[in-house]
Amino acid sequence: MISVSDIQLYNKTDTIEHVKSLAFNRTSTTTGETEALNYIGKELKKYNIKTRVEHFEWTGPMRIMMRMSYILILFYLILFRLFLIIILYFIIKNFFERARDISFIEKEESKNIFTRILSKDQSPDRPLVIFTAHYDSISLNIPYKLQIMIFFIYRIVILFYSLIILIFSAIFIFDYLDIVPLSNLVIVLITFTSITGVFVSVPILFLVFIQTPSAGSIDNASGVAILIELAKLFHENPLNNMDLLIIWTGAEEWGMKGSKNFCRNHLNNLSQEYNLDRSYYINIDMVGSFIGLLNKTGFIFRRKINDNLNDVFEATAKQLKIPLVKFDKTIKPKSDYKMFKRYAHRARKKLQISCFHSDKDSHLIHSLKDTPDKCSIENLNGCLNICYQSLKSIDSKLE
Repeated sequence: MISVSDIQLYNKTDTIEHVKSLAFNRTSTTTGETEALNYIGKELKKYNIKTRVEHFEWTGPMRIMMRMSYILILFYLILFRLFLIIILYFIIKNFFERARDISFIEKEESKNIFTRILSKDQSPDRPLVIFTAHYDSISLNIPYKLQIMIFFIYRIVILFYSLIILIFSAIFIFDYLDIVPLSNLVIVLITFTSITGVFVSVPILFLVFIQTPSAGSIDNASGVAILIELAKLFHENPLNNMDLLIIWTGAEEWGMKGSKNFCRNHLNNLSQEYNLDRSYYINIDMVGSFIGLLNKTGFIFRRKINDNLNDVFEATAKQLKIPLVKFDKTIKPKSDYKMFKRYAHRARKKLQISCFHSDKDSHLIHSLKDTPDKCSIENLNGCLNICYQSLKSIDSKLE
């Protein structure tokens, strides 16, 4: 561990100023999201830190619901033998150029921005440290716990209808081939499930469309601010033996789309360039009234989220006299670390994963209550110092 006398703690006000500057609606696919990404890029450019922006497409809830609606309409047309309407639709859709360009199920678009800071020693088998924080936000007129419930219902509805579609497809095929005739009971079931789907979708539509602009400060301007300042610190004083990759992800609130896209496009190449079995991934998602660190997860047999990285963070926090709260969760928080963990597992890499998350502040997020004053500058700087000094300590032991 580094001697306390050698430590120069970060104590500037830049972190909270970033949070204040990002206190606007940053919902995915909006101009606010683009403004936030531009802000990150401009702040890093001031210090000659080169960044790269990657665009990606993703499927949002409305795209899925519209697809399900189209399929149900198609079923009804087949059910009532209205084949001429189906044929007419495909003729119009493909015959006219303007009609081919019309779509109600276009994919959403978002962006990731990232920078890489090289170590002083470029040995071929060196480890990599990956930081992520999502810069998009979401704010709704529904309490956070109710949001979780409705999103859960949404997933159940999608799963249920996917199964129903497969069953109905088989029934239609059997009926068309005169293997099993289409009974009145099946027609009733199709009608009932369709009507039920409409009623179940109402709260989902409310959740998706009725949004209120909010600052999204704890979630997750806090993480964005910390990573901006960490990038500056490590750019001025790089690690000796570990490269850093710092990523600000988009569309995290809609299913970790940014991190999924990054992992899909880059993790294989990173595994060839670095020794990911000796590497670290740190997700900073929410630093508010305290500094929280996810420790164990699971229903019955709870497992530690990493081997020893949390222990290093805890030891560093004690040495710096910075309060750090380690907590366990039965259900894992939905954040970017889950995507990196999934892809690392698929690649059979022992990437150590850690997540800073102020879990007890969750009742404030996704609402107008998530304002800059909820973010403590002491906690923002404290989290930054813990990460910075911990990596310095790990790096020194690799020499």
